[in-house]
Amino acid sequence: MGSDEPKDEVHDDASENAGAALEALARRAEAALVFERIWPPLAWAGAVLALFLAASWLGLWLSAPHAGRIAGLALFAALLLAALAPLARLKRPTRQETLARLDRDALRPHRPAASLADRLAMAGDDPTTGALWRLHRRRLAGQVARIAPAFPSPRMALRDPSALRFAALLLALGAAIVAGPERYARVAAAFDSRGGSAAAAAARLDAWIDPPAYTGKPPILLDVSPQAGAAQSLVAPEDSILVVRAEASAIEARVEGALTPLAGGKAASGAGQPIERRWTVRGDGALTLSRYGSPFAAFAIAAIAAGQPTITLVEPPRANFSGSLTLHYALADRYGVASAEAEFSKPGGDGTAAPPRALIEAPKPALQLPSTASGVGEASTTSDLSEHPWAGAEVVMTLNATGLSGAVGSSAPIALRLPERDFHNPLARALVEQRRDLILDPDHDRPRLAAAIAALLIAPDVFATPAGVYLGLRAVQSRLAAARGDAGLIAVADLLWAMAVQIEDGDASQAQRDLRAAEDKLREALQRGASDEEIRQLTKELRDAAERYMRDLASQEPNADADAESTPMEEKDLESLLDRFEDTARNGAREDAEAMLDRLQNMFENMRSARQAEADPAMREMRKQLSELQKLLRDQQALRDDTFRRDQRERLRRGAGKDGAAPEANEGGPPGEPTLEQRQRALRERLEEMQRRLKGLGLKGEKGFGEAEGDMAEAERDLKGDGEARQGAPGDDGAPGDADETGKGRAVDAQGRALQALREGAQGLQQQMQGQGDGQGGYMATRRRPGEFGQGRDPLGRERGEGRGAMEGSLNGGADVAERARRVLQELRRRLADPNRPGDERDYLERLLKRD
Repeated sequence: MGSDEPKDEVHDDASENAGAALEALARRAEAALVFERIWPPLAWAGAVLALFLAASWLGLWLSAPHAGRIAGLALFAALLLAALAPLARLKRPTRQETLARLDRDALRPHRPAASLADRLAMAGDDPTTGALWRLHRRRLAGQVARIAPAFPSPRMALRDPSALRFAALLLALGAAIVAGPERYARVAAAFDSRGGSAAAAAARLDAWIDPPAYTGKPPILLDVSPQAGAAQSLVAPEDSILVVRAEASAIEARVEGALTPLAGGKAASGAGQPIERRWTVRGDGALTLSRYGSPFAAFAIAAIAAGQPTITLVEPPRANFSGSLTLHYALADRYGVASAEAEFSKPGGDGTAAPPRALIEAPKPALQLPSTASGVGEASTTSDLSEHPWAGAEVVMTLNATGLSGAVGSSAPIALRLPERDFHNPLARALVEQRRDLILDPDHDRPRLAAAIAALLIAPDVFATPAGVYLGLRAVQSRLAAARGDAGLIAVADLLWAMAVQIEDGDASQAQRDLRAAEDKLREALQRGASDEEIRQLTKELRDAAERYMRDLASQEPNADADAESTPMEEKDLESLLDRFEDTARNGAREDAEAMLDRLQNMFENMRSARQAEADPAMREMRKQLSELQKLLRDQQALRDDTFRRDQRERLRRGAGKDGAAPEANEGGPPGEPTLEQRQRALRERLEEMQRRLKGLGLKGEKGFGEAEGDMAEAERDLKGDGEARQGAPGDDGAPGDADETGKGRAVDAQGRALQALREGAQGLQQQMQGQGDGQGGYMATRRRPGEFGQGRDPLGRERGEGRGAMEGSLNGGADVAERARRVLQELRRRLADPNRPGDERDYLERLLKRD
């Protein structure tokens, strides 16, 4: 058998199918041979390209001269051509090479692929030969059908045993990481046809904006690549820093608008040293970057103004009895608040002249910031100004807030009187006032102070001036005369304060001094953030001192007829407030605890003021008359109730037709008990006596009392007439004559009018004693300290409105006791359900309802 064309061929279907399968396999084998011949040159060319990229990305062309770049490009071009040269000699595989590749992949003996392509040399007409030939081809066809051509195998491991091609690839990957965003520029530098170094063309360029630290925003990166395109729009906070850093002086940056240069930029000090320029963003501006005078990146920068912080008062300033000032305010700012303070100044007057100078600057207490991360929100600060020389002065207050950006915002000015310590001793109070006047206007008030001291030194034996006080005043007089400058006047002011404190505290009891010391120690511990254990111990000391002070006040009670329930109520309120204070301090709310401590001191001062007021004999007599008036109201109500019940029993008895039943006289009850008429007459006489005593105290007569006296007299006549009619005018059958109208019934109506008139008179009397009836200060006018804001307070520190009392309003206007009680309870529950009422008031209402 051979490959020459036979003269005769034996054909069948199996031979034709086998030939088609062989052709398909031959095409696959041919493609594998072509790939195996093309891949090695391409792999070597890829390795050359990888080396070129690695050299470019590592910066070879940045520092190479122009000739060096040309030589390098020529070298890499030659290497690339050498690697691709085998492709020029590439030929298509022959039929024999293709079939040999198939026979190699078949892993069969006798070359089945090449044998299948053979032809029968001498077929002839011999049937046996033809049958054998067909059988032979069918067997070859089966073997060829099982051939699986192998994948191409260029055998690069034999051609590159050291794997240099992979080393070039890894080198290129590492260099790409080093080059970063400059990969394109560094490769392009190899083809720069301009003379000189290509560093300027491919130099590293970075630009970014640093927002201020207080904004908490990250830096803003600027895209400076040539592919960035048109001008970019950026938004940056005001006072941001724009930074442009380049490794070559050929990079130029031009700014417009409110971009001001910032000192501190770096200039190139040697080869490879970057050049850095900085600008401060004061407002909107633009940045243009150029290389060799050709712009390649532009940016429009819009600045966001930081703005000014705002601080406003949430509620009016509150002066406390301790001499401290409580401010409740709200802070707001875009980025946050760094600090806040209260600033005080003298009023400007008519504006034609500056306020007089002061020896000591006005206080500037720092304000606490809210417990938020940015320092914005609502907060309260209590500042102790009791010892400051400006205490008690009329000032203008402005709250200032400084934002994290450094901007300062102020509140609207408000006029107020600075709180001061309350001095009860007149001489101590006078010395403090002279000290304040000397500090606020030394040029004008120094002569007045000298005259005042001289007046106080007149006739010490006549005015019973203590020796220690007299010697102190003489020392003040001599120091004032010898003062030469502001320092000497300040020393005089300090001496005046020391004398005032000594005079005031010298008259105080030991219990009062212990209480004040305990308050001061606890306040100082709260302000410096003491531990919970120390706060607990100091609170216990305050509780013990408060109990001793309450006992001391009780032992000094000048009015034995005072309401017995007042002291227990004060003690219960004190215990409740101390318990809440301890819980608040233990929970870490030190600011709230300090405010509660102010309320405690306020309550103690009010109690002290109330006791001092009670020491006045006239005041004790008025309180006694008020107590008598309350008893008179209760007795008149009881008499009206008894009169009403007896009248009802008589009406029922008459309606039942009890003939001959003995009529119920006014007496009723056990023998010897006063009759209704006698009881009414006694109440009228008590009212007359009370009015006489009140007029003796200088109070005006109340119209209600006069009307009540007339109604009582009318009820007395009705009761007297009813008794006489029963004894002398029975009916035909012995029953009372008029069942529809009786003297007791008329007396009930008159007694009801008398009760209403008594209440109106009591309300008018209370207004007189509080100085509210005619607008003049009365005996019981609420004692307000200078500089206190809002209405006066009762001895427990609660707000006292106008015309409020136990007998106020329409709740007492009804005639029926049960109905009146129901309306009182309804009103108490309504007020308790109001969430806007203070906590102390709601606690008090709860206690009232529990007592019901």
